[in-house]
Amino acid sequence: MRGSRLAWMALALLMPVLPAQLRKTQPVGLVMGAGAQVARGKAPAATVKPGEILFAGDVLKAGSASAAFLFCPEKYSAALSANGEAALTDSQVQVKSGELVGRKTVAACYLPEVQKLSVASQQHYGVMLTRGSGAAAPKGTLADRIKALPDDKHRELEAHLATAEGSDPVAVVARATALEKAGLLYDAGELYREAAQQWPEAAWLKKKIVEVEDALLKQQGR
Repeated sequence: MRGSRLAWMALALLMPVLPAQLRKTQPVGLVMGAGAQVARGKAPAATVKPGEILFAGDVLKAGSASAAFLFCPEKYSAALSANGEAALTDSQVQVKSGELVGRKTVAACYLPEVQKLSVASQQHYGVMLTRGSGAAAPKGTLADRIKALPDDKHRELEAHLATAEGSDPVAVVARATALEKAGLLYDAGELYREAAQQWPEAAWLKKKIVEVEDALLKQQGR
């Protein structure tokens, strides 16, 4: 816990926080492979790592190889062909050059709301943050905790979990997001950490782990 607070303090000193950065935004997708570049806002395009998050308004660019990505509004994965460029909106991918190849429908495409930072700032943010610690594991099993939820939350969570089976990071993130929304923060944090092991350079996941850990500590009165 102390380490996460120190990281926040260091970040505040090194990078001013703008009002727009305090709001959370629903992402539209994820970068799934190496070599992709993303242009966000007025900043020039920057290379991003596998697992990095995408927002409406982003422009995805492929280099000498195709750039694989996941697009949640239409629930599919695809690759933008080499040297291609595509603009992402809330509802579709608008290809400006090149083409989308290997399009496949996906069952799980459920992402948490996160702060929308510039690509460069987001990556710097993730490098600075470290995993929190100190939260106590809840009693009982995950199944017990799910059964204890109100009926409406129980049904919603079970529906999301049923479409997000498997150990691939997309499914793991989808389950973590559903658990976080249901208020099962300990279990959500464990799954976000599992996803971060598969996508170790995804900056937003590092930040999400700290956020969930801090919320859990507050919930536990620590």
